[in-house]
Amino acid sequence: MKSRIKLVGVDLGFGFTKGFDGQRAVIIPSLLAENDRPQEAYQEAYTLPEDGLHLAFEDAAYFLGHRAACDWFSPQVPRQPERLFGDYGRRLVLAVLAAYIEMEEPLHVVIGLPVSHYQRLRDAFEARLIGYHKMAWVRPDGSRTPKNVHIRKIHTVPHPMGTFSGLIMNADGRMRADRFKDQKTVVVDIGFRTTNVITMDRMRFSNRDSGTIDLGISRGFGQIARKLEAETGRRLDLDQLYQAVRLGTVHIDRQRYTIERVRREAFSRLAEQLADNIGYRLTAAWDTDRLLLTGGGSRDLADYIGSLLPGEVSQIENAQDVRLNNVQGQLRLARSIWGASGFCERGG
Repeated sequence: MKSRIKLVGVDLGFGFTKGFDGQRAVIIPSLLAENDRPQEAYQEAYTLPEDGLHLAFEDAAYFLGHRAACDWFSPQVPRQPERLFGDYGRRLVLAVLAAYIEMEEPLHVVIGLPVSHYQRLRDAFEARLIGYHKMAWVRPDGSRTPKNVHIRKIHTVPHPMGTFSGLIMNADGRMRADRFKDQKTVVVDIGFRTTNVITMDRMRFSNRDSGTIDLGISRGFGQIARKLEAETGRRLDLDQLYQAVRLGTVHIDRQRYTIERVRREAFSRLAEQLADNIGYRLTAAWDTDRLLLTGGGSRDLADYIGSLLPGEVSQIENAQDVRLNNVQGQLRLARSIWGASGFCERGG
């Protein structure tokens, strides 16, 4: 009898690492810190994995996500693709995948990489992930629950191909007829530290008009964070800052601070810089029919950048969380490649 296969989409980003298996979404900050004293990280009972992870791999134990002993200013945070898509990122991906397994069932995974680094980093990153990985949850009392991960197959795509796959496929991974097949579509994925741009010309990927821009929403976040630190003397961690930007206010030491003005200034400046870069990238794509905004940063910048970009511009919404656009589409792509059960391969 064949083992049950689980299909999962994973998005490894500089800001957050995301996963989706069709039922459950996992989003954790892409933060990782080494520590072998689990009791020091727990001030209360936490649920796993959304509120943070303490995982033991074969080489060492690490805190991930919200429980990592660092913030997004820390040198421990990955800022270069070679680091994020090395062993650092491997542990983040395995942490997300561990949330979906119970009995070591094999996994088929579709994962995305920045478009400009896709060809160069794909093979080495896949080699790091394929196969068996021994790991365990470490609980507050020091006890361990084995969470061994078996990645049987990996399919890697350039960002934001997952988002585009979600637009042209239904939930079962079957193509659906729509106007994308006769158009040139640009998808702009505004991420944390980078923005990825892909051009799909009548459903075919155009390498010439695609690439990665080393500019993301963190530039605006950084300006907001520095302003708050100057006023309050407190540096917010990534999750606190993310919530502050969403709400427009933040409570620090029982005092409420409004950040709407500084948020508007920061994002207006960032939108201008990013629009200039995107426009330069798309110089040859003058006949684009539509431009779609996706990624976690698109929610913050859509109102500022839309009028600065050429052609018909729209944002891809997501009722759950816009940061999940890629992984949800990547799961549909996984079902297209391997079938809904993971057994039937139809290509790739």
